[in-house]
Amino acid sequence: MYFKALFTAGVISLFSLPTSAFAQVACQDDERLYSFADYVDERQAGTSEPLQLTVATFLNLTPRARDVIGDNLRLLDSECRPLQVSQGEPPFRIEMPFSTLYMGFYDAVLRGDERTQQILLNSFRAEPVDPMEFISYFTVIDSGNEELMERLARSAGINIHTASCDAETKYLHFADLFVRFGGSVYGEHGKAWFVSGGRGLISSVDTELSQIFTPLEGSYCKVSKNSVLSVAEAAGAITFNIGTHNEDILSRRGSHFIQKHQEWLELGAPDAVPASLFD
Repeated sequence: MYFKALFTAGVISLFSLPTSAFAQVACQDDERLYSFADYVDERQAGTSEPLQLTVATFLNLTPRARDVIGDNLRLLDSECRPLQVSQGEPPFRIEMPFSTLYMGFYDAVLRGDERTQQILLNSFRAEPVDPMEFISYFTVIDSGNEELMERLARSAGINIHTASCDAETKYLHFADLFVRFGGSVYGEHGKAWFVSGGRGLISSVDTELSQIFTPLEGSYCKVSKNSVLSVAEAAGAITFNIGTHNEDILSRRGSHFIQKHQEWLELGAPDAVPASLFD
């Protein structure tokens, strides 16, 4: 009963994952996968050519299929280029859409497959995303299922966030796992600018986007601005906490930051963080 409840909650979480390509576009799995018994015979006879599989298919192989195939395999990266593997892993980290990595990791955690979890964490990296997609990752993963969040955090080796509300409330953002998979955000001149206000907003100044943090259950229960900003920084964004002002950052007080950001661009976007511009 518990596993069924956990699975149901997880499926809801998967379908709430923000926009991204949910599979490797155009890449095709080796057709021999669909006549696997014949492939096994060829493999035992030593006459089989390496299988070419998408990462999504590779991550969903059964333990027996993984053992049979062994290193007689080439993984197709996001551009459908084949890479040989050694001891079940490619020679370098392959960049993939975060949604593909998250779904594979989630499935591996759900079934207790630690080997696949480690392959994902060691061998793959989330592709960089633009500010619009990155901001959408500040969505809480299954806020109603603390056990699932804790399992995901523990398996990824990251700390789960805790908010002080009516009772202690734990939460985890998709952005936390995105950063764990080495993901980064890009914007004009390589970095996006993020600021945070009292309404629980995260904003990208150079693209004038804002999103309110996912609310947590309980009275006066809010996501910590510090946890959001620290994750944004880990993804390569330059962040500023503009205090507790309640107005919409970008339409009112945010015009000051947009203007200062434009001045920074006019200076040639120097690498040094122009903190003084935001005083």
